[in-house]
Amino acid sequence: MTEIRKGRLAENQALFREINERIGASAEAQGTDPYAYEFVCECSSLECFERFELTLHEYGRVREREQHFIVLSGHEQPEIEDVVERLGEVAIVEKRGDAADAVA
Repeated sequence: MTEIRKGRLAENQALFREINERIGASAEAQGTDPYAYEFVCECSSLECFERFELTLHEYGRVREREQHFIVLSGHEQPEIEDVVERLGEVAIVEKRGDAADAVA
């Protein structure tokens, strides 16, 4: 896989992260943190719109590091990221190399 392709995959994931950040901000404005909200998979496939549930606290903890993304298990891209944790049906992945630079 070329470095350009790896960068594009990471940029795709950043688009889905923006959607999830808006979901999180909207939920925070409602003040209902104990509840789970639907977030979209932050994998690199532009055709993936699968969803999963997390609380705002869980999502916020992952977002503390800009290189971390949440994807459904099986949607990981080992060419550009490492799984650092699993939360039920989702994996928390960390970008590395050029992919990490692309999302910074």
